[in-house]
Amino acid sequence: MAKPKEGVSSVRKLFLIVFVFLPFAALAQPPLQTPSVVAVVNGEEITKPELDRLTDIPRIVFSLYQQYPRFAQVLLTTEEGKALLKAYERDVLESMIRWHLLVQEARTRGLTVPEEALNSRVDATIQEILKRNQLTEEQLSEILKAQGGQTLEEFRTQIREEIEEQMLIDLLKDSVVAQVSVTEEEIEAYYEEHRDSFADAEGNVKPLDEVGGEILTALMKQKKDACWKEFIEKLRKEAEVVIFL
Repeated sequence: MAKPKEGVSSVRKLFLIVFVFLPFAALAQPPLQTPSVVAVVNGEEITKPELDRLTDIPRIVFSLYQQYPRFAQVLLTTEEGKALLKAYERDVLESMIRWHLLVQEARTRGLTVPEEALNSRVDATIQEILKRNQLTEEQLSEILKAQGGQTLEEFRTQIREEIEEQMLIDLLKDSVVAQVSVTEEEIEAYYEEHRDSFADAEGNVKPLDEVGGEILTALMKQKKDACWKEFIEKLRKEAEVVIFL
């Protein structure tokens, strides 16, 4: 939780906590014995706790209230504000749906992440967390225990799963865009259309053989991005997705 600014009275601090979290709690769904499902993606469930962890709305609203209390009040107490929060939730959920689809597709294709590379990424991520927050493993373990009863090993497992999925998506993307190519004709056409952008300080246009590599890189990125976007849109369109949010 973010600390209130210096100089804020004890009464106002208490008001901040009560005002921000009680109204938000009223917007949340009532607690269930089992996590409520907000979407099913090709038979795979996405739960409300998973969505809440990514939206992080309480922290966002609390931070907003410190800087813009009236805006936070409107956000929490008006129908328009509640609709905005709901739209934000839905946008994050859509990102989660696409993530699940990509991981599913990667596994369907039999893509796997090398164990050594995965372990290396996990270790580096843990060390970065410790370094950035100036913590020891013992201190991180205590913080995790205090915040939600999670052990350091459970935290590491969570990070490992997320990193593995990201690496699977990266492998899938490499596979999908591998078909992309750029022809000499496309490079020449781009050069002729953008000649002015290749002029030096004196206004002399650089020859094609000097800038051809630069053009190739730019066109490859452009075409790969378009190919990947089209692939994701096709995957989403053909998927069996049910949304309950």
